[in-house]
Amino acid sequence: MYYDSKVIDIRNSVASSLVVQSIDVNAIFIDRIVSRMFAKCSVLDIGTGNGFVLSEVLKVYIEPCQLFGVDKSFDMVKLAKNNLGEAAIISEADNSYLPFGDETFDIVTAKNVTRFSSSEVFRVLKSGGYFIFREYGAGKGLLELANIFKERLLRSRSYDFYTKSLADSGFSVVSVETFEVVRRYRDVECVINIVQSFPFIENYSYSDEICIRELFGDDEVSITSDPFIIIARKFTEGG
Repeated sequence: MYYDSKVIDIRNSVASSLVVQSIDVNAIFIDRIVSRMFAKCSVLDIGTGNGFVLSEVLKVYIEPCQLFGVDKSFDMVKLAKNNLGEAAIISEADNSYLPFGDETFDIVTAKNVTRFSSSEVFRVLKSGGYFIFREYGAGKGLLELANIFKERLLRSRSYDFYTKSLADSGFSVVSVETFEVVRRYRDVECVINIVQSFPFIENYSYSDEICIRELFGDDEVSITSDPFIIIARKFTEGG
C-alpha cells in the first residue's frame, strides 16, 4: 500500500476515533527511546510517516539532539516536514537503502514498519547504538478480524520473525515486550477505516466490509491488539 493523501486522511480519522485503550503502548515505546537518548545524540526514525515518533520524542526530551526521519511516501514526507518544521530533517527514502553513511546514528527507531532491512539499520548505527522497534504481532493489531481472515492476512508475523532477522544481521536482542491491548472505538466505521488504512487483508473487497459490519453491528466496538516492542543493540569489535 502506498500512503497517498487519501490514505493519510483515513489514517488521521482512525487516530481520532479511539475512545479508550487499556494500555498506551505508544507511550511505553517513546519512553524506551527517550531513556536511551543523551545530549547531542543522533536519532533516525525509519518509515516515519507523519513524524509521530519524532514529534512525541520532542515533547519529553529537552536536551539538544539531532533528529532525522525517512519515508518512501512523498505525501508522508511533506506532512512530516510540516509537523516537525526545523526540529528534524525528513527525507524521501527507502528503508532498505538508507541514504546515510556507516555508523551515523546512536539510535534508530521504527513504529509499525514491516518493510525494512535489518542489515541497513545495523550499518547506519554506531557501535553500541540501539534499534528500538514497535510493531504488531501475528494478529496485525486486530485479533478478532485476524481470526476471520487468517488465510489472507498480509505480512502476519510474530516477534520472533524480527528477532531472528536482527540476530542474523549482527544485532544482540536486548529485550522483547509483548502486550495485549483492548481498544474501544465509536462504531464499526472506525474499524473499517483501520482496515483500509494499512496492508491488512489481501484483495480486500466490499464483501469483506459487509462481513465486518455483520460481526460488530452498530454499537461501540472493542478490538484486541497484539503489539510488541523489540530493543536490539549493535556491538562491533573494538566498539
